[in-house]
Amino acid sequence: MIVLFQNGIGIEEPFVKRFPQNPLVSSVSFVSVKQETAGELRHGGFSLLAAGLHNPRESLVGGELEKLQFLFNAFESQGVSCMIEADIQPYRWQKHILNGSTNPVSVICGGSSCQEMVENSHCKWLLEESMAEIFALGKTVTGKSFPGVDGIVDPQSATDYIKSIPVPVYTSMLVDSQCKRPMEREVILKNPITLAEKHGVDVPHMRALYALTTMIEEGYNK
Repeated sequence: MIVLFQNGIGIEEPFVKRFPQNPLVSSVSFVSVKQETAGELRHGGFSLLAAGLHNPRESLVGGELEKLQFLFNAFESQGVSCMIEADIQPYRWQKHILNGSTNPVSVICGGSSCQEMVENSHCKWLLEESMAEIFALGKTVTGKSFPGVDGIVDPQSATDYIKSIPVPVYTSMLVDSQCKRPMEREVILKNPITLAEKHGVDVPHMRALYALTTMIEEGYNK
């Protein structure tokens, strides 16, 4: 059994192709955390882990379920809430509402925290427009509504949630950019854009964010 922990959309496909006989568990973590220094992490006030088989038509057999539950017991012993879902993809798209918007926008803003971005009216508008595209695309792809984790049910409630986080949140893509590391542009932006083309969903803001973050990454060595 393979258990994946990674943000983004379409993260499972390379593993499906490489290990077609292995049960594949896709996990989604809802947690605010920043690495201050090597070995030092600053956590926010909320931790939730949701997981389920990548293919919802399959099911975990006894031994596989026991292994996953053993892993979850370890997380729960440290105060992380865990759940096993029959269909994990709505949760992955739910998480992507924040990932797919705040990550690239923070890079383009040049280093702003998520809270600073939503306090700026122009940036807040861009975030909410991008979030609206993710809502529309995710519902089209999955055929389901999102679970509403953190009370996030639309772009406005998403930016309200960001405002409510007491600790400044800096995105992982921003940290990668500041360290001149490759950013997760493919799973955060490119894969959703490819799905949008397949399903006929218009995502102009997502396309613009992908173009700009690509230019930023290609300019690292200039």
